[in-house]
Amino acid sequence: MALRMAVTIALAAAALAGVPGSANALPAGVYFQNEGTLSGWSSSYAQKDGVIRNVTSPAYKGSTAIEAKQTYINETGGYHSETLKSGAQSVGEDKYYGQAIHLPPNWQWHNQNVTFQQWSPEAPEGPWLLMYVQNDQLKYGGSGGISGTIGSISGLRGTWIRIVTHFKLAKDSGAFEVWVNGARKVSRTQTVLPKTSKTMRWSSGIYCTGWRDGKPAGQSVLSIFHDHARIAATYALAEPANW
Repeated sequence: MALRMAVTIALAAAALAGVPGSANALPAGVYFQNEGTLSGWSSSYAQKDGVIRNVTSPAYKGSTAIEAKQTYINETGGYHSETLKSGAQSVGEDKYYGQAIHLPPNWQWHNQNVTFQQWSPEAPEGPWLLMYVQNDQLKYGGSGGISGTIGSISGLRGTWIRIVTHFKLAKDSGAFEVWVNGARKVSRTQTVLPKTSKTMRWSSGIYCTGWRDGKPAGQSVLSIFHDHARIAATYALAEPANW
């Protein structure tokens, strides 16, 4: 019986090691990864008529990506469709977040904020730093005292855009950096701390912030596609082009 149990445990461990995204399968320095599926995230949800689902096209690498979709229904309030990774980072830690996003070729540039990823304190939670598309620019901002423009993506609709974000959560010596398609666009050293918690989560998807209190300035149905998400110890490990 003991031998049979030992063999069963060994087989289960071997099977787990071959599952993408499992702890045993991750390379050294990689804390989380997802190859474009809802499975593996801590949770996912969609508000109102929103959709968060696996799709086979477009996909960055492999066979699937995640579509985060929202449809305006002529009412105020939240329009989120997101996946969430709880406990992504704690104060004192230094981590990099990489993913590839795809805006459809017919995406209309407009002056409303459409968020595609955000980081939030936990227990209690609340908005802290959002990264979003506004007109043809990538921008970031929120209640954490960190805001600015990353750069133009005017020629990148219909392509996969690789984005790596670096957080060192510390007072005074904290760091915030952003790379787009391999080029560093933002590098800041300052206090970088979630306001109400010692930990923060990572949310990836779509949040049509302009619809909370107003009508769409562009299309009333929006989708952003996401693939190859990673949390890692270095830029090289987080960069979607490298895995």
